[in-house]
Amino acid sequence: MLKAWDWFGNVIRRLNVFLGYVAAMLIIVSTLAISYEVVWRYLFHQPHDWNLEFNIFMLIAATFLAAAHTQMKRGHVGIEVLDGLLSASWKRRRRLLSDILSLMFCAFITVYIWQHFHQAWEGGWTSSSTWAPKEWIPYSFMGAGMTMLCLQLLVQIGDDLLHPTAPVEHEVVGE
Repeated sequence: MLKAWDWFGNVIRRLNVFLGYVAAMLIIVSTLAISYEVVWRYLFHQPHDWNLEFNIFMLIAATFLAAAHTQMKRGHVGIEVLDGLLSASWKRRRRLLSDILSLMFCAFITVYIWQHFHQAWEGGWTSSSTWAPKEWIPYSFMGAGMTMLCLQLLVQIGDDLLHPTAPVEHEVVGE
């Protein structure tokens, strides 16, 4: 059982690292698209109707796909003042409670996002711009990112419960 859990955790962590790189590439693509738009507007005095929405979609995707990678490194905002006051066992309990509450909140949001994705898919929702891209596209990235964030939180909870004396991996401290 423990080996299966460790295997699952490693798969989730590797997938989150991969998605972190995907998110970085999406930011690069967005930067290039913005630069292209700036040069195009300057040289030809004609804006594109697709560029703003394209960049919004890219940045939504990058934000949500990178969330689990950031959580894996425990890089989200935390209350570090408590860590200086608590013993190691209480730090672990606080972190476990935080992860459980975060998982409950993220699971609720994930279900809600996937419901919106389904409605956008079935309803053929498009944005109101002249380009009119399908709205299921950003919802799919949001749902995938939140699903991976939930899985990462589940892995952290399981690791804390199954390996209570192991040091916390990838914890970002003081950055």
